[in-house]
Amino acid sequence: MTGGCRCGAIRYDVTTAPLFVMACHCTDCQQQTSSAFSLGMPVDKDGFSLEGQPAVMTKTADSGNESRAYRCGTCAVWTHTTTDGSPDMVIVRPSTLDDTRWVRPVAQIFVRSAMPWARLTLPHSYEEEFDDPAEIVETFQSSGILDTIS
Repeated sequence: MTGGCRCGAIRYDVTTAPLFVMACHCTDCQQQTSSAFSLGMPVDKDGFSLEGQPAVMTKTADSGNESRAYRCGTCAVWTHTTTDGSPDMVIVRPSTLDDTRWVRPVAQIFVRSAMPWARLTLPHSYEEEFDDPAEIVETFQSSGILDTIS
């Protein structure tokens, strides 16, 4: 899978299958996207490569973990995130993929701060974060979504 920012200054390749796709309703994601939620697609760090020099915004979450949001310095598109809580993963923003036709979330997190009209009907919903992604990964793998990636 390939993707990048709007102006093309940042490009990335994903060579491993995503674990799942989720929607995040936290207020940070709402502010960063100027929307009701963000989409996140965790992939193995070793299966992610980047071209370009994104700007990095670092924030310490309530958990104490640092989160780094990577954006294009020119067009400001948010392409991916890394967190101390999942050091072996990159959370790709799947709306920046070149082909988004297959993208469907199977989980949503931080529903406690969701805009009431934006709550999604998904197999997994969490008021905050999840402790173990195993159920979400299983749902995503058995959903057939991966079969539709071209």
